[in-house]
Amino acid sequence: MQERSAIVVGALVVLLVLFPLGFLVHVAPRFPGSLAGSLIGISAAILMLVPLIYVAGKRIPVVHRYFAPRIESRTLLSVHIYAGVLAPILGLIHAAHKFDSPMGISLTGIMLVLAISGYVGRGGIEEPLVDAPGS
Repeated sequence: MQERSAIVVGALVVLLVLFPLGFLVHVAPRFPGSLAGSLIGISAAILMLVPLIYVAGKRIPVVHRYFAPRIESRTLLSVHIYAGVLAPILGLIHAAHKFDSPMGISLTGIMLVLAISGYVGRGGIEEPLVDAPGS
């Protein structure tokens, strides 16, 4: 990823990590069921499916043959990364800090862990570890 993109994605991940703490100061129990909340939730669900295009293009030969001449792999990876970070943010906005049930808490936690593990796995924190003494 380019330096500017890495900074933007890093900032979005920081927002993603800090955003759930907002439930300490704000709760909107009616927002998830409203029109705006529903549209944001649907957008989040669609964005959660977009990263599968990159995975399918990389792992399934038929899909790879279709996408390889049309879209550059680096472009698919960028779409994969941005959708993978924006979808959980929209999901948290949709939830409106309403964590009443154990199911809601666990799904939100899994969504956050998945997004953060993708960021870390791609090398989001790789550079600081390289500069550590003894490496």
